[in-house]
Amino acid sequence: MAGRSFFGVPDREFADRERARRGKSVAKRTKRVKLYGLKVSPGLGMGKVCVIGEALKAPRWKITPDQVPQELKRLEEAIARARVELQAIRDDLRERVGKRESDIFDAHLLFLDDPYLREGIEKKVAREHLNVEAALEDVIQESARKLATVKDGYLRERAQDILDVGERLLHHLLGEKQRCLVDEESDLVLVADQLKPANTAHLDRRKIKGVVTERGGPTSHAAILARSLGVPMVTGIRQIVETATLGSLAIVDGYRGQVILNPLSRDIELYRRRQEELALQFAEEEQLKALVSATSDGRRVHLLANIASDEEVDLALAKGAEGIGLYRTEIHFLDREDLPGEDEQFEHYRRVVEKMAPRPVVIRTLDLGGDKMARFFPIPPEDNPYLGLRAIRISLAFPDLFLVQLRALLRAGVYGNLRILLPMVTTVEEVEAARGLLEKAKEQLRSRGQRFAESVPLGAMIEVPSAAVIVRDLLKVVDFLSVGTNDLIQYTLAVDRSNVEVSGLYEALSPAVLRLLADLRTAAEEAGKEIGICGEMAGDTRYTALLVGL
Repeated sequence: MAGRSFFGVPDREFADRERARRGKSVAKRTKRVKLYGLKVSPGLGMGKVCVIGEALKAPRWKITPDQVPQELKRLEEAIARARVELQAIRDDLRERVGKRESDIFDAHLLFLDDPYLREGIEKKVAREHLNVEAALEDVIQESARKLATVKDGYLRERAQDILDVGERLLHHLLGEKQRCLVDEESDLVLVADQLKPANTAHLDRRKIKGVVTERGGPTSHAAILARSLGVPMVTGIRQIVETATLGSLAIVDGYRGQVILNPLSRDIELYRRRQEELALQFAEEEQLKALVSATSDGRRVHLLANIASDEEVDLALAKGAEGIGLYRTEIHFLDREDLPGEDEQFEHYRRVVEKMAPRPVVIRTLDLGGDKMARFFPIPPEDNPYLGLRAIRISLAFPDLFLVQLRALLRAGVYGNLRILLPMVTTVEEVEAARGLLEKAKEQLRSRGQRFAESVPLGAMIEVPSAAVIVRDLLKVVDFLSVGTNDLIQYTLAVDRSNVEVSGLYEALSPAVLRLLADLRTAAEEAGKEIGICGEMAGDTRYTALLVGL
């Protein structure tokens, strides 16, 4: 692998020079550090820290008129080299991962050949007598600023693509090597403030064992690509670039959202044991996934997957999931400045429903609020957001927004076995209001002459004690139930599970919780309606026998 171009970053000498210029220490840190962040791609990996360097700076000077042809020739040569490089990255990624993940580089190729960008650079060189690097920087920055101000969310996001293309061209103009800052023969853990598509294009699973960033959410290009390639990734760790030491060892736990820098021998031994356990677990799963899930007396138990984006469907199928028990749609609303449109939402939902057909797909409507709030919502800060405007309450408070999602869901229902789930229901009136809006969405689609699923089961998520208490009334107005154990336990016991001072009181086996669960199951059985269970309790094998026996 030595010498292969991997990650649009400067070489070691440039990185050290830039850090020194900014007054940042490059001294080695050897103390063990354990950090926690947001888990965005599962897995467990260990390798040497590879710091993705900061962006190159374009030099700036005036040229003479007779130097203009030479500068323009340098531009053409840089564009040609960047084109070959981008085509190679795109083709390699398409072969290893798939067309969808490689499409971003088709967009980069279009920007590379955009006549407006090229003419703008040529004019600055010819008329203002700027060196080509400075002309490139001015035109790229101006174009990115213009895109960043447009109303269309998709076009706004393309501003970063233009910046990436400009950085790639600058690398070729300056002749900087685009490689990782440590020995490429080692297993690596990428560390960066934020990874760009160009940085992650060659996340080769043979070498890259983990990714850690300060910025970037579950829907970022890097996170989606890491999940597709099976590379563990943790984000949201502040000052990770300053904290991590180039070339030192790091362990990335994408299951727990944990990173250990400079691990001790006991950490490494524990890591190796967990790797062996996971390998055995995966081998057992391969043997078991083809078997029918049933009790010894023949009672069928259906095992479905929980997903947070349409990218995870293939993994669910590979693991033998009998359907999707919970698709959390809010991920498509986070980390953006505007509401995703109906067509965009429809495409996400359609991909999941179509791929899983004829298996059931339970899609939960928007569950914002609490610790999940989209920037475009005009909701003032609340003293207690977990008891405020969230989940179904937000959808009913913003019916036009809710109708967009409902129309997208109904259109996707044509492609398979769709069920719609309402989050955090507390009253019968909420379900009735939601059902009324569902019918209105159908009328709107009929008037537009669009295909949609006429009959889609509507369910309620039982996450608060009030819903559990009135479950028999709810069962008269819903088609199925889904129990969200995380919030149900938290609200029943009045315990914040993220608060270390009281987290010991968060107990899934509390008699209060178990009585609620038993009554929910009995009520659903009496009504002849299906009930499912999700959350950490449902995924913990310690509770499996208990839940099946309820």
